[in-house]
Amino acid sequence: MQTTFVKSPNFTPGRKTYTPIAIVIHIMEGSLEGTDSWFKSTESVVSAHYGVGIDGEVHQYVLETDSAWHAGRVNAPTWSLIKPAGNGAYINPNYYTIGIEHEGNENTDWSDATYQSSSSMIRDIAQRWGIPIDRQHIVGHHEIYSLKACPGTKVDFNKLISMASGTPVPLGPVATGVNKVQGPGKVTTSARVNIRLQPNTTVPIANVVPGNIQLAYDGYTNNGESVSGNSKWYYTNEGNWFWSGGVS
Repeated sequence: MQTTFVKSPNFTPGRKTYTPIAIVIHIMEGSLEGTDSWFKSTESVVSAHYGVGIDGEVHQYVLETDSAWHAGRVNAPTWSLIKPAGNGAYINPNYYTIGIEHEGNENTDWSDATYQSSSSMIRDIAQRWGIPIDRQHIVGHHEIYSLKACPGTKVDFNKLISMASGTPVPLGPVATGVNKVQGPGKVTTSARVNIRLQPNTTVPIANVVPGNIQLAYDGYTNNGESVSGNSKWYYTNEGNWFWSGGVS
């Protein structure tokens, strides 16, 4: 893939003893040109490895072998692969992730060109580092730092992963006919909770959330798969689902 190198001074050389195990999806909250300028400034103290424009243009800011400053803050993480350091602390995710920024803001609809360039880049990065292309390894910034909604509600992670892997998005037997009730809220996991692509245990697991983690939802259905007599499932703004019996 053709990229333009726009070097950022904001990075840590190398990756300590770690290698990339995941790709973090960000939204720029601005333009590609503005992000170029921001990442080139030492005053910003932030960067990412790549940026994708609405027209599909790709800029690289930091080498993949170095640690960009894109996901170093951790707050109430829901990402199952985050590395604990003990005593409630975490190893800096910058050391074992690759960050991709995308032009626009949290309410910007992603263009076909954005999806195409981003998915192609995800596929190439995954091949270079042996990263599985699934929802546990392609994550939103908010799954690491819960105080931000980044990358927002407009990105379709299932579509992005499907395009990157070259496989259709798996759908469960209740993909159609689910009566979705809208209404946002928050719950806390009682134990490990599986996040799925549909409200059904027969479809693949997109993510696993540990116990005692707060999850936000956009609504629910009462006619998902019945588990232990309970057929209520919550859905997230990314289009994924989790069973209500695993939360309180």
